[in-house]
Amino acid sequence: MSLLWVNGTLVDKADARVSPFDHGFLYGDGVWEPLRVFGGRLFRGADHIDRLFAVAEHYELDVPYTAAELLAAVEATVRANHRTDGYCRVIVTRGPGTIGPDPRKLDPQVFITAEEYYPFPSELAGHGLHVVTYPHPVAAAGPRFWLQALGRPDIVSARRHALRAGCLDAVICGPGEGVIGTTEGDLFFARGGTVSPVPPTTTVEARAVAELARDLGPWKLEPPPTPSDLNTADEVFLVGTACGVIGVVRIDGHTIGNGTEGPVTRAVREAYHALTRGADTMPAEGGAP
Repeated sequence: MSLLWVNGTLVDKADARVSPFDHGFLYGDGVWEPLRVFGGRLFRGADHIDRLFAVAEHYELDVPYTAAELLAAVEATVRANHRTDGYCRVIVTRGPGTIGPDPRKLDPQVFITAEEYYPFPSELAGHGLHVVTYPHPVAAAGPRFWLQALGRPDIVSARRHALRAGCLDAVICGPGEGVIGTTEGDLFFARGGTVSPVPPTTTVEARAVAELARDLGPWKLEPPPTPSDLNTADEVFLVGTACGVIGVVRIDGHTIGNGTEGPVTRAVREAYHALTRGADTMPAEGGAP
């Protein structure tokens, strides 16, 4: 049995309900934030909840709980589902109302899931991904791309494009052809041992990896690269809440580096593995690590 936290109550997944008049369903009017559980511990849970509130504020969406209450609710959902490793998602919708887009006088709804979700086979961790470039630029480029709103058909279309090409992920670009990430997360690349992020690196995991990369070696901020810029990099790697750190070894059929996980990617991946299973996590029981 899988349990969801719905407005303060744990319910069976089969019994969870969303009103057809909920504006999250009608208009994608809502926000969400993913979190990861490693060894029964939430990774930087407070940072994730703070990010949820920041995005909700951007969309003028009132979250009907405090940050501490939501964090405790995520921990309770993890425990109720006996997750030692897993993927959580906090979803806040505008709530049910009229068929029109009027956002007034609605009661926001909150849902929390704690599931197993691994976007890529584990055996690819030390080998790397083949990806393709999604041919249609997305309108919400830059930081707005990573504002986790509910309505994201661009992400679904890009993933469909990748799967049809025999790949598991797609590189996404903005209107100016600059790369802004993939359907699963942020991108980083390395040349001559120097690591650069693909901006804006606003996710919790991307910021954590940026800290690790700066500690491991040379670091350089560059403008958003084009897909052809990535093709000339020595290494490219992806960072996401669900997937962690994984190398990208082929883009649009072009081999990156020698076609295998490079030394920089390996060092970052191993450092991230140590970080997420170490003292920088929060126990799902809610106590100190």
